Amino acid sequence: MTDPEEPRTDPAPDDAPSSGQAVAPRRRWEWWHQRTTAFRRTVRATVAVLGSGVLALVFGVTTAQFTGSLGPHVAEYSTTLDGEVTVDMGPLGQLIIDSPLPLRLGADVVVKEIPDELASGSSNPVAGLTADLSGYSQFLANPEAAIRDAANGLVRDAVGRAVLAWSIMLCLAALGRLASHGVLREAARSAWRQQGVPAMTIGVVVALLAPVIVSATRDSGGVGRTSEVLAGTPLADARITGRLGGLVDFYGGYVVDAIQENETFYADVEANVRTAYEQDPEPLAPLGDPPMVPTIDPASVTTDDPAGDGTETDDDADQPGAEQAEETASPTDGEPADAGAAVLEPDPVTFTLVTDLHCNVGMAPVVGAVVELSGSELVLNAGDTVMGGTSVESVCVNAFADGIPTGIPVVVADGNHDSETTAGQEADRGWQVLRGERVEVAGLSILGDRDPMLTSLGAPTHPERDEGFDVMSQRLADVACEAAGTETPVDILLVHNPRAAQATLAGGCVPLVLNGHLHRRIGPWQAGLGVQYLSASTAGATKDTPTIGPLQNPATLTTIRWDRANHRPLDFRLVVIDTDRTVTLGPWQSFPPMPQEPVEIPVPPAGEGPWDTDAG
Repeated sequence: MTDPEEPRTDPAPDDAPSSGQAVAPRRRWEWWHQRTTAFRRTVRATVAVLGSGVLALVFGVTTAQFTGSLGPHVAEYSTTLDGEVTVDMGPLGQLIIDSPLPLRLGADVVVKEIPDELASGSSNPVAGLTADLSGYSQFLANPEAAIRDAANGLVRDAVGRAVLAWSIMLCLAALGRLASHGVLREAARSAWRQQGVPAMTIGVVVALLAPVIVSATRDSGGVGRTSEVLAGTPLADARITGRLGGLVDFYGGYVVDAIQENETFYADVEANVRTAYEQDPEPLAPLGDPPMVPTIDPASVTTDDPAGDGTETDDDADQPGAEQAEETASPTDGEPADAGAAVLEPDPVTFTLVTDLHCNVGMAPVVGAVVELSGSELVLNAGDTVMGGTSVESVCVNAFADGIPTGIPVVVADGNHDSETTAGQEADRGWQVLRGERVEVAGLSILGDRDPMLTSLGAPTHPERDEGFDVMSQRLADVACEAAGTETPVDILLVHNPRAAQATLAGGCVPLVLNGHLHRRIGPWQAGLGVQYLSASTAGATKDTPTIGPLQNPATLTTIRWDRANHRPLDFRLVVIDTDRTVTLGPWQSFPPMPQEPVEIPVPPAGEGPWDTDAG
């Protein structure tokens, strides 16, 4: 078969010098045909690849879809070409704003149902409705997180669709070239010259594209009206249709006031955090040897919870057994547990401990400020980042992830309010989710696992996997004790519920155990053959108090310094944010030493005491 790129040998006319002589074909673009065949093929291939890539990108961007959240609702997002963002609330009406995106790109947002895990259930409708209100409040308190979540989802879907479409076009081109024996262009020209083929092809393309283009570019026509209560807000120019307009007029003022109050509260808290660190003489480490935290007599610990809210103040005087600290101090105070072993030059690393955030996204920038100003190289999260473990709560995870300074790793031991869905959302943001195996981060060896129970709002706590706390506790102890005595022992056990730490503490295979769940601070104290610390909620959470909006109870973060060379905790300090926006940087205190003899672990049997409440 003749290569169409090579000169053609035609029969010579009568006046030709000789028959069979090569006659140069007439060319429209002489310069192009003077290039080498390899050059022309390379240019054509490059143009085909890039051109198909542009078409694929256009297809991906204009057809992208994403299922995310809007408050407690599932919401379906899709891109449009009408230059508007339309939030469709079904029978209530629509909210329409001009899109800030270029090229008339817009979005349709179809608000769907509330997930079963967050919907009001017949068994406890009041709790369910309260959960719905919390979901709306979460969105209104930080709508930027939901917007970023939707935008990222649409971008990912657009890229995926573009790559798929690009791959299909390139594969079709390759198959066409193979089927035409390398002369695809000539075959296409020949087919195009057939009678009726051009008209039929154009008709099919128009029939396929016209409805899509018309639908995607059709705008609202200016329907709807604005609401005075939204003046001065990003939605000041939003047009509202249907009954939604009346609802906005009636309740909009309360919503706007709540948003502004929330923003002002946490902006003041963050500013107070920065001021407190600027004025503190020991922002990164104690200047001298800090006093040791009093060793608590386990017999003095109260395991009942008369108030029923699982709360405890964060002052040392209010700790269980603190009033007896001087009488019950361990005779080994000030001495390391392995006093006979050689002590290496300390290699300190600082990390921040948070727990029971419960979707209080207002605390996200506050947590980030503490991490930054304390010089932390790591964040440990003891679980309960969200409320119900639903897909719509990805905005909570994203808000906290965005608040933490770039490059700071996060290790999380999910709690009883965090589901497998939550774990996936955390992993997508680069957090290391503990699943029963050690992880090495910032020079620390950390062990932990997800909570075996799951608690959704308005629903009873139930097992999430076929394993109880006793089995989980022993499994983690086996992993820790296997590494004990090696060059890389486990430094920290991080689990949400303290019940999952008993076997490890009893075995003495980990020097420090960190927990949350109880929404109150206990310790650090000697327990078993180790040291245990239970942190209060970083969101001001209690059993009966919502965590959305300005703090209704004190919030606690803990800055901890660890000696990597000697595998032991050095010292810690509390950062407490009170409901009046004041910030208290507690004094640096040393951890109690590893006990030489087993110390009773005051954990009641399963089902008794505050350890098993749903408060956390």
